[in-house]
Amino acid sequence: MHRNLLLTVSCLLACPVFSCTLLWAESKWEKADYGPCLSFAMDVSEGKLKDTIRLADTRNYVFRARVISLDAARQLNIAYDTELMRVAGAWSGGFLAYGGATKSMGPTPAGKMQFTTGRRPGWSIDGSWDDPRDPREGPLPREIAKYRGVYLHGRRVIVSYTVGDCEVLEMPDATLFDGTAFFTRNFTLGPSKHNLSVLLSEETDTPDKSSVLRAFVTGGAKVKKKNGLLFLTIPARAGHMNFRVTLARGGNTVPAEKTIVHLGALTRGGPARWNKTLTTLGKRGEDKDSYALDTLTAPDDNPWGSWLRFSAVDFFADGRAALTTWDGDVWIVSGIDDKLGGLRWRRYATGLQMPLGIRVVKDKVYTVGRDQLTRLHDLNGDGEADYYENFNNDAGLTLQRHEFVMDLHTDAEGNFYYCRSGHYIKSQRGENCCVMKVSPDGSKLEVFARGFRETNGMSLGPDGRMTIGDNEGNGIPQTPIYELKKDGYYGFEPTMTPNGYKWIVDPICWLPHDFDRSAGGQNWVTSDSWGPMKGALLHTSYGHCALYRVLLDEVEGQLQGLVVKFPLRFESGIMRSRFHPRDGQLYLCGLRGYDTNAVRDGGFYRVRYTGRPLYMPTGWKTRPGGVDITFGCDLDAEFSGQVSRWSGQWYDIPKATPRRQKRGKTKLPITAVKVLADKRTVSIDITDFGPATNISFRYRLKAADGTMLRSELHGTVNRLPRGK
Repeated sequence: MHRNLLLTVSCLLACPVFSCTLLWAESKWEKADYGPCLSFAMDVSEGKLKDTIRLADTRNYVFRARVISLDAARQLNIAYDTELMRVAGAWSGGFLAYGGATKSMGPTPAGKMQFTTGRRPGWSIDGSWDDPRDPREGPLPREIAKYRGVYLHGRRVIVSYTVGDCEVLEMPDATLFDGTAFFTRNFTLGPSKHNLSVLLSEETDTPDKSSVLRAFVTGGAKVKKKNGLLFLTIPARAGHMNFRVTLARGGNTVPAEKTIVHLGALTRGGPARWNKTLTTLGKRGEDKDSYALDTLTAPDDNPWGSWLRFSAVDFFADGRAALTTWDGDVWIVSGIDDKLGGLRWRRYATGLQMPLGIRVVKDKVYTVGRDQLTRLHDLNGDGEADYYENFNNDAGLTLQRHEFVMDLHTDAEGNFYYCRSGHYIKSQRGENCCVMKVSPDGSKLEVFARGFRETNGMSLGPDGRMTIGDNEGNGIPQTPIYELKKDGYYGFEPTMTPNGYKWIVDPICWLPHDFDRSAGGQNWVTSDSWGPMKGALLHTSYGHCALYRVLLDEVEGQLQGLVVKFPLRFESGIMRSRFHPRDGQLYLCGLRGYDTNAVRDGGFYRVRYTGRPLYMPTGWKTRPGGVDITFGCDLDAEFSGQVSRWSGQWYDIPKATPRRQKRGKTKLPITAVKVLADKRTVSIDITDFGPATNISFRYRLKAADGTMLRSELHGTVNRLPRGK
């Protein structure tokens, strides 16, 4: 068994959602089986990595690494750089090591390096090995090279990419023979009009000259050495070409060669690796309120030791659920019905780099992680993904340890949207702290909006209206929820200045720390089966393990909101929510990491409408002199229309400080309260009422049927309607 590496990216310090210590989790990683191919960021160098986040000090750092274990014991390993399409290095005698800065910047090889390449393109079309990127972030230009994805065939991994006009399939292999590690790169190349070169190694001799790197070629390629580089030259050709090169340091005996095969035969789907369906029994909650909380029990004790910390959820058209885990899995859940009496779980994919968003489009699974937007293909219909397609990886990456990629949505035209964090290092390409948009075919990436700190989630409503949250810290004193608009700039700078933070766009609302200290995502209620909430905006909290409704008031085009919490208690921090295409109920998933009230590592839940009366607020309106708040039930007018039943406070957040402030809070001067003729709306008069970044209400009312109502609302008043 091996260590799960998918959390080694960026997990130590200040991200409110995902910071963690690796020590408490390491035992789970050691027990897990995540297959032969893992994706993460790492330094492919021997020795200690300096405790810095400066690129100049990271030597052979790989932002998008594909580490492939070439033997079951994980003693022979190779790492591909899918930005530069090079083999960054290969090593023997161990898998991966942590320590020092590697905990926030990725691991280093645990064994002995056999060969490496530097941070330069892995292929050359014109004979040059210079890096053409300016700035040096993101993948190579597509006309030079393009990573397409990986095919899995049992434990064999086939890397697919293009070099110029040439399609390339490459399968690494390795063996120990007479005490020497032999690493083989098997190639199938398509036709090409160009003479090509593929880089094998740099600095081919060890410092003491005791061990020479040898290259053995079978097929039409030729070995060359020039300027400290070891590479192969490949002639232009009208047809396909199969060849291999074997690299070994020391040893004079070469193991018997295997037959050269066309690798295309291995790209049609391989044998199932997790051919077992796990069954669990869900738990229905009590139908005592208008909305009940059900738990869809996960198979935490599964044969592969997969750590089921759920990060996102979506549905197939037939009602099956697809869930991602923080550790890189995708699971498919069937048997979801009203009673939850027989949930069937299948592991669909693994080895992804922290997939924190998922979308099912035309029954095809898309996930988004730090490295790329991935489209998963089950090529042979056995219930497991065989091809992990790079749908888009055009964004540049930095050494920012909080450069997480969150959530995934599609609009009516089929465009994809996701959030990119990264608030300590400013990307040279300006692609962190942004919402990104990807075209329906994956060919085009663009920045949709800028200026966020650490967004965990967003929403896209049926009318195209979008919202997004952010997380407090580094100048953001509370949790904001914004209306998201194209080309909007939301004010956060990756590097704070002495002048503090300036809000360019007014949020819909600010949520104080004690109410929601770490936001999840939002969701618009589109289901007819979810009762009186249809059309509402929902918000989830990772930090408080909660579900909220955002009551919206629009004045002169500016949204402002009051937020009320559902009377439900989740056991995990809530990350994502989706409505089921068949039963119309709300399904949510979440996890436990750093700074959350969660008591379980992961959870999958359903919030179900019971048909019982709704005792929550359903709307609000500001007016000169006060607010009107509407409830989902008739109220006892005499009891609920008393000033003593309401209290609150208001204050403005100091905008020039990165720290939370509790100064300036003032008791809300409520002078009169009455229940209006509709029996559901409470009109509240407030002295000198006007805009405030924070306003809160606490109430203790009585419904017409005698039920006591007690809760609190928090939000923001951006402006008042004109008039008397």
